[in-house]
Parts: sequence; C-alpha cells; structure tokens
Amino acid sequence: MPPQNVDVQSTRMANGSFNDLGEPAMGMAGTRFGRNFPINETFGAEGKALTKPSPREISKQLLARGEFVPVPHLNVLVSGWLQFMVHDWLSHGPNLREDPYRIPLENGDDWYEDPMTILRSSPDPAGPQDQGRPTAFANTETHWWDGSQIYGSTIERQMLVRTNPATGTVCPDGKLGLSATGNLPIMAPDRDIGDAEGGRFDKQELAGVTGNWWIGLSVFQTLFAREHNAIVDRLKIDHPERDGEWLFQKARLVNAALMAKIHTTEWTPALMNSPTGRFVMRTNWWGMTGEHFTRAFGRLSDNEAISGIMGSPTDHHAAPYAMTEEFVACYRMHSLIPDAFVFRAAKDDRVIFSTDMLGVSHGKTSGVYAEASFDDIVYSLATSHPGALVLHNFPNALRNLPINPEKGIFSDLAAIDILRDRERGVPRYCAFRRMLGMKVPASFDELTDNKEWASQVATIYERVEDVDLLVGTLCESNGGTPTGFGFSDTVFRIFILMASRRLKSDRFYTRDFTPDVYTPEGFAWVASNDLRSVMMRHCPALTPRFADVRNLYFPWATG
Repeated sequence: MPPQNVDVQSTRMANGSFNDLGEPAMGMAGTRFGRNFPINETFGAEGKALTKPSPREISKQLLARGEFVPVPHLNVLVSGWLQFMVHDWLSHGPNLREDPYRIPLENGDDWYEDPMTILRSSPDPAGPQDQGRPTAFANTETHWWDGSQIYGSTIERQMLVRTNPATGTVCPDGKLGLSATGNLPIMAPDRDIGDAEGGRFDKQELAGVTGNWWIGLSVFQTLFAREHNAIVDRLKIDHPERDGEWLFQKARLVNAALMAKIHTTEWTPALMNSPTGRFVMRTNWWGMTGEHFTRAFGRLSDNEAISGIMGSPTDHHAAPYAMTEEFVACYRMHSLIPDAFVFRAAKDDRVIFSTDMLGVSHGKTSGVYAEASFDDIVYSLATSHPGALVLHNFPNALRNLPINPEKGIFSDLAAIDILRDRERGVPRYCAFRRMLGMKVPASFDELTDNKEWASQVATIYERVEDVDLLVGTLCESNGGTPTGFGFSDTVFRIFILMASRRLKSDRFYTRDFTPDVYTPEGFAWVASNDLRSVMMRHCPALTPRFADVRNLYFPWATG
C-alpha cells in the first residue's frame, strides 16, 4: 500500500517504491541487481577460481600506479561526478564480517597479513525460486536516477538531511540542512558512517550516502544540496501557499532531473569526446530534433529517436528495471582519481597547500574546507587532471587504504575490484565481449597493441580467456577504443544500454516528465539549466575561469 497522505503519482518515494504504479516494488531499495547476460552465464566463481590468478598479484603487477598517466583534456571534476552518480544508483551494502576470503601472498609481498583477507559481499537471502540459480545480491540504494545520494534511500535518512544543524529540527520550508557557510553539516558521532569494506570515520559530512567519501564527491554533494535550496526559493515565488513538504518533493524531482541531464549531455560526452559521442548522448535526451526545437515547440513525436526519451512513453523493454551487476563492474573507474592534490587560490593560482588522497578523504575532507574556500577547492579540481583508464594507473592510496590502522587493517581496493567481479559472476573479458557480439581476442597480442602490456598480462594469466573484465578494458583503452573516448568500447556498450534504460523505465522522465508533475517553473528549470549555470549560481566568482570552456569537465583557465 502507498504511504498515507502522499500523492504517489507526482512524488518520488524515499525508498524508490511506486515509480511503476503497477509494480510498486520495482527498483526500490533492497531489491536485487539484475543482469545484462543470461542467468546461466553469471554463476560466481568458487574455490580456487576466485583467487586464480591472485587478485593481489594483479593489483601489484598490472594495476599499481607507477608514473601518473593523466588525461590532458579532462579535469578532476570528472572523477568526483562519477562517484556522485554511482552513489545515486547502487550499493551492495556492508559486507559479511565472518569467514573472509583468504588470498595467499607471493614471495616478497610486504602486505600486512598473510594471507590477505577480503570480506565477502552480503548475498540476498535465497528462496525456493532460487534453486539452481546464481547467488543474487541486493541494492541497498534505490535503482532509480532519483538523487538518492543527496536525499537517502530511507525516510529516516531523508529527514536527517532535511534537518537544520543549528536547531536540530526539520527545515520547515522544504530545504536541506546546511551550515551557516553553506556547507554540509558534520554527521553526529553516534551515526553509522563508513564503507562496505569496514571503515568507520569521524568528522564525516552528512549526505544521503556517505561511504567512500573524498573531496571530489563532497564538492558535488555540497553544490547540489545548495541547488535544491535554490530550487525551493524559486518555487516559493509562484507557490507561496504551498507547505515545506510539497516544496521539498517538487525540488527533489527537479534537482534529480537536472543531474540526470548533466550526466547525459555533459559528463558522458566529455568522456566520449567526439562528434559521434556527443550526438548519441544528446539525442538520448532531446532526440534528433535537437534541444532548440524541443524547447521551442515541445515533442514532435512519441518516437524517442525523433524527440528524445524525456517525455516519451515509459517502457521496461520486457524486463523489470534494475541496475545490473555488469553495469556495476563497468563503472570500476578508480584510476580516474589522482594520488596527489594541490589546492590553489582561484584569484591568483597561489598554492594554498598540498596533500595526498588520504588527506582529502573521509573525515579529513571537512578539514580541507578549513584550509581553502569552496571556490578555491572547485577551481583546484577543475584545473587538475584525472588519471587515464589504463593499466599501471590505479591510485596507490586506494591500494593501501587504512580501515583500522591501529589494528593493522588495510584494504587493497584494486585486488577487491578483481575479486568482486569474480564473486558476483561477472563474465571475464573475452566471455563478456562474446555475449555483446563483439570481436574477441584470440591471443594476448590481440588483447592490446602495447606489446609490453601483452607480455605482462601473459605472465599473470594462463590463457587470454582468463583475463578479468577490468584488466581487459584497461588494456583495450590503449588502442581499442573509438577516437576521443576516455573508456573502452566494451564498457561503452553497457553504458549506452543502461543510460537509455535508466531514463526510459522511469516514469518521472517519461510519461510524468510534464509541467503538471514538475510544476511549470520546475519543468523550465530543468530545461534552462546545466552545470555551467549551477556553477554560476553558487560560485559566481569562478565564472571567468570557465567562461571560454566548452564543457566544464574540460580544464578551466588558470593564471
């Protein structure tokens, strides 16, 4: 049953339920991840297959960053936005504490424990219908593109982020609770904060999702919390009679749609920096008639190719909508994150301070704001480069991540990435491409045009068919991707499929993407705004730095 006194037709539920009114549980928090491939091809590895070849050795020999390889045409905002979106879409939740995986160390490995232990993912409890089927896992966040990284996926978290930190009461006007300086409040120390791998951190900023926190993520969480409050102020002008609950819910609809628009028409085209890539993604949103026609005259047709997905009929394409394990695997892009950060003044490019990844993550993130202003932090990230998605470029800070240093507990996230795909039944690289109908390498030399890499991969793996998805896509990025793409052609196939499904299955982006549901003012806000206007509204002094930049994920002007 729907919650009492809530208009489910025009309101996003905190837990993602009632998006599909005929199947209210579809896409809600706690429902299972789906699959892009046949179920019988997605059984998780067991026994030696889980640890052969060793995820730790892959981390050391193939993934560990040597000399930092940057992406010169992108800035670090790309990295922050990526995690900002991922936190909206998915989480496997806390891992099991008992019976961890044990990975024996090779000679000469100085890891903290031998064998290395990695916690197991928490499976969704199996029922009679699961007999003979692969282990399934549930998404602790909503599957929808609904801003749950800001608003949370439970009513309890939603009310928490709506609480004014100065008064301890829910903001009566529908706004999110921010500090007097417009920053995120600090989470109370008795709250459960941390990561799936087991960390717990003090002085953590509060948001809908708080795991794996760092300054790039914090910037976007802060920026779009402020944007929510700006939308509330706009709605108040035309609807002064409406209460705070109504204002909150309408602002959430608008804010979520704006973020989806930015990801579709700005972030993804920045990583698919080619005329074809930009056309594909903009067509997803506006159709072939284009932005100017759609804004001037509305939809010409129900056909999404002509007029875009937004406002078209809802369609689940014969399968209940859910995020998929293959999609999760393709978004393993930790190499985008640099190891070192230099914060500089936006006014004159003067160095304020330098630090490493650990100095800008978890509870230390709030300390960065004590050293530099929000504008200075945004400017510093926007004028620095992310890492390339290639072999030998995984951040070493994330390969030696302190979880409980006093007890000698650390995590190697590169090794964990490899193990997770095996554990969750994600096909290895060759099988993955084969099921996508793509050409499959018959040898290590066909895997990559980098002969040195081919030799290194062959040293780790017995057969090219054994190469893990992550390793294969990072090899492929060296020479097997379309011109201008920042990621491999293999992951692009999953991205474009799921990018369309995330919009097409969501009625708030299809049949209910209307001025009646969003309000005329909210509907116009989505149409008229983008990341540039958001930055101009909340960081106006930075406008000269990005005024001549075509895409704000490209490097801004310095000096």
